[in-house]
Amino acid sequence: MIESMLAALPIATSALLSRRELQHRTDSKFLLDRSMLDTLITELGDHYAALRAGEHAIATYNNLYFDTPDLRCFHDHRRGRRLRRKVRIRHYPDRQLSFLEVKTKRGDVTDKRRRAIEYRRETLDDVDLQFLAEHAAGLELTPSLRIDYRRITLVHLREEERLTIDLGLVAARSDAQVAFESAVVVELKRPPHSRVATPAFDALSKLRERALSKYCWAMCRLQPQLRHNRLLPTLRGLP
Repeated sequence: MIESMLAALPIATSALLSRRELQHRTDSKFLLDRSMLDTLITELGDHYAALRAGEHAIATYNNLYFDTPDLRCFHDHRRGRRLRRKVRIRHYPDRQLSFLEVKTKRGDVTDKRRRAIEYRRETLDDVDLQFLAEHAAGLELTPSLRIDYRRITLVHLREEERLTIDLGLVAARSDAQVAFESAVVVELKRPPHSRVATPAFDALSKLRERALSKYCWAMCRLQPQLRHNRLLPTLRGLP
């Protein structure tokens, strides 16, 4: 059903995507039950183009997250630090591409930096380490956990806005795995301080915005002994 709805939308061209990269942006995140997804897509109308993943409109994302031995990235987020980072290697199986990425959050603004690496490589070479020294200074990083999911990406045809919809989340460490089968994470990406009323903005404004982090969710479920009181309201809201 969802695939057929997305197939009716225009295809996001490479030119349109380049105008909607939004590497410097604000992120608004929302949590939905999967049963609500058809309604959301219907409310968006024909104002958006869908990014294709081969012949499909739902792409596969594989992520390997890094953290320090004392989990500084996790704790910075759960404490609400205004400056915090997430570091990961992201694989795009549909396109056979991989990137090393650093997301830096300063208050409400997200800055994302990434560099292409060999597909499926997960060891860090000297160039990777230099990249991390520039964008994640002071963090001694090791692999922490994996998170896989499927993503729908919708791009506004006229406004500078991108919407991502993540579903089928599965997180794993070496000794455990957890699946968020019904949870859908929706993220609205816009330029800082944008107030344009778009269909996505109007539809999502009816919902409660949440301080979401798939990485923190997974860490809390896989290591419940970690302190996470600030995250409890969101964790309780997981469908």
